[in-house]
Amino acid sequence: MDHGSGVPPYQPPIPDPGPLALLRRMLLGDGALLDRIAALPREDALAALGALAAEGGMDVTREALAQALRPDPLGLDRFAPRAVTGDAPPSPQWLPAGLGSDGAQAVVEWAHFAAAPLDDPFFEYHLRKARQHPVSCLLAWTTPLDRLAIPDEAGGRVLDGLVFHMSRCGSTLVAQALCAMPGHLVLSEPAPFDEMLQFCTVRTDIPLTTRITLLRSMAAALASERGTPLRRRFLKTDCWHAGALPLLRAAFPEAPWIFLYRDPVEVLMSHERMPGGQTLPGPHAALVGITDPAALPGLDFAARVLAATCHSAADHAGIGGGLLIDYAELSEAFLTRILPHFGIVPDAADRQCIADALRRDAKQPRQPFDPNERPPRERASAAVIAASEQHLAPAVARLRKLATRIGD
Repeated sequence: MDHGSGVPPYQPPIPDPGPLALLRRMLLGDGALLDRIAALPREDALAALGALAAEGGMDVTREALAQALRPDPLGLDRFAPRAVTGDAPPSPQWLPAGLGSDGAQAVVEWAHFAAAPLDDPFFEYHLRKARQHPVSCLLAWTTPLDRLAIPDEAGGRVLDGLVFHMSRCGSTLVAQALCAMPGHLVLSEPAPFDEMLQFCTVRTDIPLTTRITLLRSMAAALASERGTPLRRRFLKTDCWHAGALPLLRAAFPEAPWIFLYRDPVEVLMSHERMPGGQTLPGPHAALVGITDPAALPGLDFAARVLAATCHSAADHAGIGGGLLIDYAELSEAFLTRILPHFGIVPDAADRQCIADALRRDAKQPRQPFDPNERPPRERASAAVIAASEQHLAPAVARLRKLATRIGD
């Protein structure tokens, strides 16, 4: 039965590509205007772009413009070839948004982040907003990957510290406390850096010096100043990045690093309540050496992946510049060990900012930290106890036996 008989299908307005191309050229010709529109909320930005189009005599309706610049909610357009639009981003307020391909070479995709600080618990929050902004959608800026890999001729410091972790062990709290100090930037698990690290791990056919340059260049681009001067820059890695610790130490030899771990039962209780994507079979598990093709997701597999993450940190604890920190001592260790390890001597204002950050919930900064929010260890299920004893507890015990401070 034709339920739509006699009803014409809805066809959203599709603007002529010519006026849109002209609108792009107008924006690129006025960097200050571009940055001002990019700083506006989505609806205000669409209105500003519509007014700019009308001012230039372009026949582009507001509805057609909104349709042309609508965000892709599933991100499926990222799998399509991306045409190169330039050798460098239009302004310093553009940051890498990911890697892609134009069909012949690897490319870097960019998004306009405006000048807002990257102070949310995870970089992903800022990335999603920047990707979906009308300015980013209109310009769709893409550069060749080899243009990002500009050698660091000055040999300067790219990062002031790296935070590795086993997952669910206080790394977000550390990141928020570091970020709370004025002039500090913490890149918290940025997906573009993860994509670059995965690329550099897989592409062993590329010379090591080139891969190191790519990693340094990606970190430098993500940590670039977009207005407010920066004193220090930190990268909080994804937990599976511990599997690439030697490569990251080679890329950032000037940056001290810490690895955070926690009671294995408490960590697995968290993953039992809310499983993390990092504990599923696939590329993340492969980076720490778990490549079982017949593996099924579940608590046992999660414990294996987390154990491999801890063993990776233990294997390379003597690589230089490292510090191992137990979550149980984090409240005291942050001031007495972590900050000195990163070469930070906080003043009174810094200490107040840190204290305020430590009182807040790390993942929900607008809420106070509630130590009773999580169920106590004594309520652990039999499955958690079994997975911990078989896989994760020995790995954490190994970390605890190592010296807390590993000398350079």
